[in-house]
Amino acid sequence: MYTKPTGPRSIGGVLDDGLRLWRDSLAKTWPLALLAQLVVAIPVLLLGYKLQGMVSPVTGMPTRPMSAAGTQAMLNLMKSPATWITYLGILVVSAVLYAAIVLRVAAVAGGAVLSLGASLSSALRLLPRLLLQFLLFFVALVAVGIAMALLAAAGSVVVGLGSIILFFVLFFVFGRVFFASMVLMLDDAGPAESIGISWSLTRGYWWRCAGILIVLFIIGLVFTLVVGFIAGALGGALGTSSVLGTGVSQLISLAVNTVLGSLYPAVLIAILYDLKLRKQGGDLLGRVDALARQ
Repeated sequence: MYTKPTGPRSIGGVLDDGLRLWRDSLAKTWPLALLAQLVVAIPVLLLGYKLQGMVSPVTGMPTRPMSAAGTQAMLNLMKSPATWITYLGILVVSAVLYAAIVLRVAAVAGGAVLSLGASLSSALRLLPRLLLQFLLFFVALVAVGIAMALLAAAGSVVVGLGSIILFFVLFFVFGRVFFASMVLMLDDAGPAESIGISWSLTRGYWWRCAGILIVLFIIGLVFTLVVGFIAGALGGALGTSSVLGTGVSQLISLAVNTVLGSLYPAVLIAILYDLKLRKQGGDLLGRVDALARQ
């Protein structure tokens, strides 16, 4: 049974807290996770059947090298305003559902009761801020990409080293602001304010957070690969091109992603709680030290 920690935890302890929180919140989050999967899966299936024989209805990727006519048909479809509006709608709905999942997991962590309707209502209220924060990150990423492209175009060895250094600086900065969206949702903060809070919380704990996230990624990857292998084997036995084989593979993928839908939010919340406890402990120690010097 998950209990909110009262003091900083070890890396293993944070992971254990996150896994417990995931297990305890699964009953509250799976409907939202399932809906999020359907929001993505249904358009992909429709795309696959619309371009039957050219793309896979499971992944939406080409099944084989296409003819010039097939390539042109796909390009025309991708250029269609209806296609872009559909995928923009998927992005917005997915953001709302993800925020609702985070809020329900946080409610379980705090021992509170948050109804499905209340979580969706709160997620909709947070949506403009989430989209604005996404836009800020996108603009920053584009600016860095342009800078790296300009450095690469210059062609000198010094400029090449500058591009590599810029890449690692970007990677470091990304780690420092990684929890901004979680802070925005959990602390009801603004887009820029939550970035600043994430930057403050991760000061001195970059490698610690990176280690926990790498372990989490490996756990999720192994689980996904094992289930993916089973799904592929079943789909192959039933016929990868058959409706039954495709349906079985899709259902297994849907079930796995539904179960894993709250895993990452749960562990991220556990990491964030740990960072806050460490930050509060550090601030308290600083105040005690300042009083002792007076």
